[in-house]
Amino acid sequence: MSLKPYYFILLVIFLSSAASAILLYFYLNPEMETRVAFSLMGAALFLSGSSFLSLLIFFIKKIYYRGEVYLATMSASIRQAIFIILGCIFTGFLYGISLFERNLILMVWAAIGCLEIMIQAIE
Repeated sequence: MSLKPYYFILLVIFLSSAASAILLYFYLNPEMETRVAFSLMGAALFLSGSSFLSLLIFFIKKIYYRGEVYLATMSASIRQAIFIILGCIFTGFLYGISLFERNLILMVWAAIGCLEIMIQAIE
């Protein structure tokens, strides 16, 4: 199977979720529906960030491996982008609730790194 459908799907996900995040930012009143605003904005930022970052990680791997990349490389890039974006969102959430504990944030990133290493070991 070719990688071009993955490129197209990730590009469409990025463009649609980035447009959704921009529209939510300008047209949703967070004072009325706080939970809805934060959940929709979090979902839009998660999808746009993970799709863009997965393409970026994949192309960095493509340069690093000198073009010898396969479908498993794209799957790994998507998974790694999802983990990185989840870590960023969780770190932002901790800062949002005024929990400025450096060790907790480092523990979150260490747990995400260990989870990725365990998944790579299974493959």
